[in-house]
Amino acid sequence: MKQSLLAKGVLATLAYAFIMSVTSLVAKLVQEEVAVSVLVFWQSVICVLLLLPQQKGYWKRHPINIWKTHFFRSISGFLGFYFFYLAINHIPLVEASMLRACAPLCVPIVVLLIHKIRVPSSRWLPLLLGFIGVALIIKPTPNQFDPWQLVGFLSAVGLALSMVTTRMLSKNVRPKETMTIYFLISACLSLLLSLYDGVSLTLPLHLIPHVMIVGLTLYFAMYLYTLAYGFAPASIVSPVSYIGVVFSGLWGMLIWGHVPDLFAISGMLLIFSSVLLTTYLSSRQV
Repeated sequence: MKQSLLAKGVLATLAYAFIMSVTSLVAKLVQEEVAVSVLVFWQSVICVLLLLPQQKGYWKRHPINIWKTHFFRSISGFLGFYFFYLAINHIPLVEASMLRACAPLCVPIVVLLIHKIRVPSSRWLPLLLGFIGVALIIKPTPNQFDPWQLVGFLSAVGLALSMVTTRMLSKNVRPKETMTIYFLISACLSLLLSLYDGVSLTLPLHLIPHVMIVGLTLYFAMYLYTLAYGFAPASIVSPVSYIGVVFSGLWGMLIWGHVPDLFAISGMLLIFSSVLLTTYLSSRQV
């Protein structure tokens, strides 16, 4: 029975990783003609329309501190996606995906800042390996540094903040409420940003199916990710989910001819090793 659940967890994670890579791929294609804020607005609206009926009858009153956490979680999640979409416009999809996947490395630092909980000494080695990997991808030298790679890493910071605050909400709020409020706030923020930038929310007719794909795949990817954690522990799900970077790399090579250089490949291997080591240490403490 346990092996069956683990197998389901791995399959759900693989499906999540593949679908999320499709989301990123189509988003990159759409953004050749559509502003980032407009894409984020419509993907948020699609997810809200899917989630609202599922929340019917489940809304309840919350104290102000819960709403503050909701708001902070939503802003950080919005920034995570916004920075990621900005990055994929300017750097290879595989590098942006890998930098975003660094979110687990940022979580201990976020926990330190929010909860004042120090990082255990056993975690410093994987963290150091991970951030060396990030440095290799970003290549912070005067001749090679690309600021858009830093933007890609900022998407990981936003995702890490949303992961920590989602965990805080999980004790009092059902997951679908968290997601519904997140996408509602994301839609409002992207609407304001679009108005500020003076861009139209109207989509070209030929891109409407593509934007629908972005919204629907994002929704189902998040559903599968939640499902995976129900079947298997984080020590299994987290490393397996990194296969999404491989999928993104394949899309990048097939469509744009992007081939990561030696620095980028070395950085990816270091980041993956650090995540494996972190999940191993976490499983020993459970």
